[in-house]
Amino acid sequence: MKRVVLFINGELRGEKDFYLNYIRDNDKIICADGGAKHTYKLGLIPDLILGDLDSIPAEVFNYYQKKGVEFAKYPANKDKSDTQLVLEKLIGESYDEIILFAALGGRLDHTLANLYLLEHFNADYFNIKLISQYETVELITDEKQIVNKINKTVSFLPLTKEVKGVYLTGFKYKLVDAVFTRGDTLGLSNIIKSKVAKVQISKGKMLMTINN
Repeated sequence: MKRVVLFINGELRGEKDFYLNYIRDNDKIICADGGAKHTYKLGLIPDLILGDLDSIPAEVFNYYQKKGVEFAKYPANKDKSDTQLVLEKLIGESYDEIILFAALGGRLDHTLANLYLLEHFNADYFNIKLISQYETVELITDEKQIVNKINKTVSFLPLTKEVKGVYLTGFKYKLVDAVFTRGDTLGLSNIIKSKVAKVQISKGKMLMTINN
């Protein structure tokens, strides 16, 4: 599986070892601007640092320059976030999965923007997950199996006005052909009770969050 790990300029919640253990040897590591601060603290050498480069401390910038890391600089006055610019750059490069670190927590507006990017790019281009030590967020548009997460808390939050044909199997609260409505909390705080749980929908989009 071709995978990108993208560090963005948000709050990297949790312990260093969680992130170091998650990364595989063949992952491509990219930093969206100030995300380079996180890789620097973790002792990682990214393959690319992209953005307007206004959020990188001089110490980090100079260190990665000496290491020969590739930089892609964009104008400071732009209409898109550095994270969106990275995702657009990756379109067509045949990656199976994009992992976003430091996308949750910190500024609420940035967290919400990252969730919207998850919806925008996930549907047409690649599978994106927003991950911290405490939760994983991904988009559900059809069906998904959840493996080896027994007793973990999971929530489903509609992005579209309605999510129809919702089936939940292997959960404490099972559902058959249910409808989730945006603004309602029916999908909040379920519990996984099977080694392999399954969620399936026939129409709409929703976020799934799992406590790690």
